[in-house]
Amino acid sequence: MADVAVQLAPERVETVHSWSLSHRVAFRFASCYWLLYAMPDSGRVSIFSAFPGGEFVFQPYAKFWQAIVPWVAIHIFGVRGQAATYFPTGSGDTTLAYIQNLLFIVIAAAATFIWTILDRRRRDYRALHGWVRLLVRYTLAFTLFSYGFAKVFPLQFQPARFARLVEPYGEFSPMGVLWSFMGASTAYTIFAGAAEVTGGLLLLFRRTTTLGAMVSFGVLLNVALLNYCYDVPVKLYSTNLVLMALFLLAPDFRRLANVLVLNRPAPAAAIAEPQFQNRKLRIAALAFCVLFVGYNLYDNISGGWQMYRESYLTPQRPPLYGLYDVESGPPGWRKLYVSFGQALGVRTADDKLLTFPTQYSKDAVLLNKQDRMTYSRPDADHVILQGTLNGAPANIRLRKIDPNQFRLLNRGFHWINELPFNR
Repeated sequence: MADVAVQLAPERVETVHSWSLSHRVAFRFASCYWLLYAMPDSGRVSIFSAFPGGEFVFQPYAKFWQAIVPWVAIHIFGVRGQAATYFPTGSGDTTLAYIQNLLFIVIAAAATFIWTILDRRRRDYRALHGWVRLLVRYTLAFTLFSYGFAKVFPLQFQPARFARLVEPYGEFSPMGVLWSFMGASTAYTIFAGAAEVTGGLLLLFRRTTTLGAMVSFGVLLNVALLNYCYDVPVKLYSTNLVLMALFLLAPDFRRLANVLVLNRPAPAAAIAEPQFQNRKLRIAALAFCVLFVGYNLYDNISGGWQMYRESYLTPQRPPLYGLYDVESGPPGWRKLYVSFGQALGVRTADDKLLTFPTQYSKDAVLLNKQDRMTYSRPDADHVILQGTLNGAPANIRLRKIDPNQFRLLNRGFHWINELPFNR
């Protein structure tokens, strides 16, 4: 195939080859797939919805998928019941999520086939690759900001709450184990978030994109493996994020292999990114980019700080907040804890968990919307609940427990350990 000369800079011309057929087909498929995947959808970060008012503008697009995916699930795959409907779950690995991702692949493959037939004479897509690369790296960067700042301000993983402290380890789910061990070290959580944010920041600039993709790949591969190995329902999303990082690294695979593996020199990369020839357009594009990225960073940082302040610095706690031993009360009650204003939890002698919805008023709490119990504090260490429970008179005496008595919270950090403290 004929070679073409591409002007990279006024003082430098690099000879580049036409793309092979497999290269062109792979690029066409990747372009179609990443465009579909970057569009706004529930549970995913999109640069399009990052614009002010973007979510409103793309509502019809989201509703289209919410209509077509259940139809495909029911009529093609025979899915029935709750799995065939959209409902809030907190999971990104639902049946409909997998079907939608499969539709992305099918649509991208069909579009690639048509594109290949209609545009079979074109020998490369260097200009379009620059735009697709821009879309992928900003989508990945904004996603890393979203997850990273949720750890820099330790909100995603928090220290063990009262319910966890009195729950037998064998009852933890694998995901619960992951959330608990991450939350046990605020410093490590912040470090993990800083690594994600660093990868995102490097992806914002053309000259550091390869380094940012390398950092992001390492970080995201670890996240994906944690999701797979601890059964966290974000496997599908994290896998796509890893593939985004690989897509950004793909043009540099040979150069990286030469430098890192084969100990050979590698030529400078031809940075294929959209560039405007008109000076005013360049200035306008730069100003837009600064404002757009700045707005997103401000939104992540200010939102994270506000939630951190509300969760850690000035938390709104219910009147009975705390962990207690049940000194007297209903048979079998062993521990009682209150972390939030909406519920009260009880651990029984046989390690069963009882939960009571709560509503507070002055000096009283309403359990299950029917049982009213007044509370009093005869001293700093005790709480007495009096009233009715399940319609019967009840008198419960509680003794407050200092959470710092648990090893998980009081062990701390030690430079020197004569023996391992593995309990």
